[in-house]
Amino acid sequence: MKKLLLLLLLPLFVWSSAFHNNEQIKEISSSVVKIYTTSVEANYFSPWQKDMSSSSTGTGVIIDDHLILTAAHVVSDGTFIQVKKSNDAKKYTAKVKWISHEADLALVEVKNKSFFEHTVPQIFGELPHRQDGVVVYGYPRGGDEISTTQGIVSRIEQRRYSHSYMDHITIQIDAPINPGNSGGPAFDENGKIVGIAIQNLNNSQSIGYLVPVEVIQHFFDDIKDGTYDGYPVDGITIQGLENKNIKDFYHLGERTGVLITNIRKNSSADGYLKEGDVILETDSVKVAGDNTVKLKENGRIASNYLVQKHQIGDIFNVKVLRDTKEMMIKFPLNGAMATVPYEHEKEARYYMIGGVVFVPLTFNFLKVWGNKWTREGPRGLVYLALNQDKIDKDIDEIVVVDDILPNEENANYNPTYEIVTEVDGQKVTSLKQFVDLVDKSTQRYVNILFSSKRRLIFDKEKAIQTDGETMKRYGITKKQRLE
Repeated sequence: MKKLLLLLLLPLFVWSSAFHNNEQIKEISSSVVKIYTTSVEANYFSPWQKDMSSSSTGTGVIIDDHLILTAAHVVSDGTFIQVKKSNDAKKYTAKVKWISHEADLALVEVKNKSFFEHTVPQIFGELPHRQDGVVVYGYPRGGDEISTTQGIVSRIEQRRYSHSYMDHITIQIDAPINPGNSGGPAFDENGKIVGIAIQNLNNSQSIGYLVPVEVIQHFFDDIKDGTYDGYPVDGITIQGLENKNIKDFYHLGERTGVLITNIRKNSSADGYLKEGDVILETDSVKVAGDNTVKLKENGRIASNYLVQKHQIGDIFNVKVLRDTKEMMIKFPLNGAMATVPYEHEKEARYYMIGGVVFVPLTFNFLKVWGNKWTREGPRGLVYLALNQDKIDKDIDEIVVVDDILPNEENANYNPTYEIVTEVDGQKVTSLKQFVDLVDKSTQRYVNILFSSKRRLIFDKEKAIQTDGETMKRYGITKKQRLE
């Protein structure tokens, strides 16, 4: 019994031993830095003003060319950034050189090159496998010294990044990513970076997520030409084909694939693929009926992973089954065209008339309701944000009523969070176009129709006359901001 107990405990003793030797720890620690950020964000509820400044900390790692790699959300909206090494009390001023909000990555530079003395640029490894060990270095809250958190890779899959609300490949580890850890590097046993810490799973323990090396390399490749372009999107919506009857209906036989149910107007696939096409392969990789493809030795992953491996402008190869015939279709990949975007480092857009404030629907606006916005935000707006394929193809952005600043002209109206569909019988497709329709209206009464079929009727001349006093009363300096 004692021998059996010893054998059972042996893996725990082995695992609890140092993951890196003293030399590795010393070298890595010298190059993992603490980042101090003062930021000012846009206020999406009162879009004519900005939020109060706030301070936060994060982690970064020194890489080649005297640059620091970190998470984008650590430095986003930063008005003043400083960095500090673990063995130096001095803080150095830094600034963002490149940022990818989609991938939650940023490169920070320090002009004072003395900062990089006695540091060793860290190098990158490869995508790890499940059960591989990793250790995250960083500066989580609770202390000032560098900290390490050891864990293993639990899974590798597509997951939504909380900073951009885009789906990307992620590495899940059984170690928590605490506030302050964000931007910190995760190393394999050989001391090579395999990912950057970005987030944890809410209401859970010991579940953290890393941006993997594949996504990091995509970021580096993107900026080689001196311009950051972002990620391509194919613009299609699909339905899985796993049921035998639907497979027979589309004459799949022993083949596997997914059905195209919608193609966004002016997207990459528009004009090349058709609704009703069955996608069999992308980039010569077979697509399963559950919309997954093989990911080397790491299992399976959602098929849009293959789109995101490309750069904007690359040619994408798709094999489809159309009218029972297989055919190869090639088309160039364009950038993201989200109807409900997640905006970063921008001023909030708005338009006011008659004391009623109109804004485009964004994830930023919905997150005014806090971390529980999916449950506590306006139900119809949340649904559309999470199901953008349900939005009319002709709509570039959804215009909603943000707030009503009470005055004589809007008295007894209450269309807050209503979706604008028409002005004087003409369809509304964007905030700019909405403003243009209102401005050019020659009618005495401006007739605004909402998706609920309720109406907002303004005497245009009187509404404009009241705006000056309304702006003065609420400290608004501009009636609109459309860019």
